[in-house]
Amino acid sequence: MRANVNSVGALLGCCLFAAAAWAGEAAFEPPQPPWPAQYKIKPTQAERLTEADVVGPDGIVYPNWTKCGVQGGIPQVAVKATIEAFDGRADDGSDDSGALDRACEAVAAQGGGAVLLDAGTYHLDWPVTVRHDGVVIRGRGADKTKVIFRYALPAGGVAFYGLKAGDRIGNNTPITMHARPAGLAAMTIEAGSRVVHQWKRSTHSGNTFATTIRAGEIISRLADGPTVLRGVAQYQDGSSLTAEIAVVLDGALAETPGVADWRAAILFAGRGLDGPRIELARDGRRGERTLELRSTAGLTPGDCIFIEAPAAPEWKRLTKNACTWGRYREYQLQIEKIDGRTITVSQPLRIEFPVADGAYVRRVAPIRNCGVEDLYLEQTENLWISGVLFNQAWNCWARGVTVRKCGRFPVYGAQAKWCEIRDCVFDDAWFKGGGGTAYAGWDNCWDCLMENVETFKMRHGPLFQWAASGNVIRQSVFHESDAQWHSGWTNENLIEQCVVESSTGHGGYGYGMWASPPEDTAHGPNGPRNVVYNCDIRSARAGLWMGGMNENWLILYNRFLVGKGPGAMAKTASFDHILAGNVFVLNDPQAAMVQLATPDCTGIEIFDNQLYGGNGQFVTGAGRPEVIDGNQAQPYQDAPRPQPAVPSIYQWQRRGASGPSGANPGASASSAE
Repeated sequence: MRANVNSVGALLGCCLFAAAAWAGEAAFEPPQPPWPAQYKIKPTQAERLTEADVVGPDGIVYPNWTKCGVQGGIPQVAVKATIEAFDGRADDGSDDSGALDRACEAVAAQGGGAVLLDAGTYHLDWPVTVRHDGVVIRGRGADKTKVIFRYALPAGGVAFYGLKAGDRIGNNTPITMHARPAGLAAMTIEAGSRVVHQWKRSTHSGNTFATTIRAGEIISRLADGPTVLRGVAQYQDGSSLTAEIAVVLDGALAETPGVADWRAAILFAGRGLDGPRIELARDGRRGERTLELRSTAGLTPGDCIFIEAPAAPEWKRLTKNACTWGRYREYQLQIEKIDGRTITVSQPLRIEFPVADGAYVRRVAPIRNCGVEDLYLEQTENLWISGVLFNQAWNCWARGVTVRKCGRFPVYGAQAKWCEIRDCVFDDAWFKGGGGTAYAGWDNCWDCLMENVETFKMRHGPLFQWAASGNVIRQSVFHESDAQWHSGWTNENLIEQCVVESSTGHGGYGYGMWASPPEDTAHGPNGPRNVVYNCDIRSARAGLWMGGMNENWLILYNRFLVGKGPGAMAKTASFDHILAGNVFVLNDPQAAMVQLATPDCTGIEIFDNQLYGGNGQFVTGAGRPEVIDGNQAQPYQDAPRPQPAVPSIYQWQRRGASGPSGANPGASASSAE
């Protein structure tokens, strides 16, 4: 162990720490990790390296991000229609949602293309949903084309969304009730005199204002024919609001007219899961691109598939996951080849998918090659509706978009693959309470890219949650929000070259970066090998707070400026991390550079970091690092950011870094280059 200390006080602190904390070190036997370690691999361990690994220029083994973002780069899509050709008009104050919807349908019928919105201000009184591939909504620039989203509840404060009196409804018709969200306690849907659905507020209901059932739940209880739907919204002050509508139940109705999805002002929606579950016949192994299935019936090369290992009881016990819901071990891939019951997929698995936990695949039908570009979008009503949402979407993008006062998320992905958000500005949100709101990042998304984004007054950002893996957020600035691995076993995501100015005024926690702990009943723990590289983090509380069950996180070449608390804290089987080349500036004279709070924080390497201020100690707590070497401590002062030899590990990989076998690991062209 070597410690280069440039102040007498710091040296004394280090010596006292070593004497007190590590007395009897020879007899100490560190606890074993909760499962066999997989991710801390040395470059010389060729037998352990897989296609999912890339040896970095610093000798550290990183995840493989060479297939991240829109494959082949964001295309230049030709204009095939203008909104004016479908009766949309800028600056007239009228509703343009119908015109935009018709224009999108028209370019879809041509096989795809862009719909152009000219300079001026357009108004959407109704959401617009795109359900066909290749549709791009484009303005003249965020400073020229404005879209004002004005969807609002009627004066009575409650309504059935998308239904008209006398509509015929079949088994698949969504019955959606909207109600004024402030103080909302419950929503009830009745058919005739029978209660068929009820929603009640819970801890994470946030700004919920909608509840939905399929009409089949009504048709299964009532005879076909006329009925009256009644929606009742109950409020915490004891008041209630009611809406009624007469409809006709028709169990033989095969299809119902498509209604715009209310979840976003502009939503790009794929069909989603399509086909039965097919169980794995052997474990899906990290780093492999072949999956053995019990059957390949119905699958063909080129198909998109979803793979999941459900949160089985044994896995939850192993990870100490106290959350009773959520999404964890998931991924989406494309089939390249089928040989009997074995399929070859487009990328190596990032984590294990065990047969014992019921791992399976399903075909998925995403929307593809769609985007929104060069416009400004603002929401006028405090309703939990996102600005732009990519749902079950592959190779879709937002570029050059400014979103002001989103209702939920500004631009967001959910079940998205190879998507991009770039050159965007997100400014403020209507609601910033709990339940999932005002986030900038990737949620249940895979291999997506966010680049050159600036946010203001968001709650959490940059953020990953619910099974998000392989995503990159880079070269972006986040004002007044904290960075988060917010929930659900996120793994192998990268935050690099970002500035995070954490605060608590808009719902953030005050840490620079926070990862949910396993005892959190609403979020659950996060998974392996998330990476923070060459970032600048400013926070009132600890710079990095890792809640536990985190394996081999790589915290490299960052600057943490911390008001109170340690530079980094880990607990509860947070193991095999590498913290190297960082600068920690600690204003708290009681704080250490790194706190390993529990003895099961093992295998951690802490080297070549610079500590300014704090108590002069590099490590405190019950855990003991495996390596502590080359760190330096100095009195509190401003200190510059580190200058890594490779400013971007993402671009270094994309530009042709050699993989474990010495071959290029699969880089594809990207608009990020």
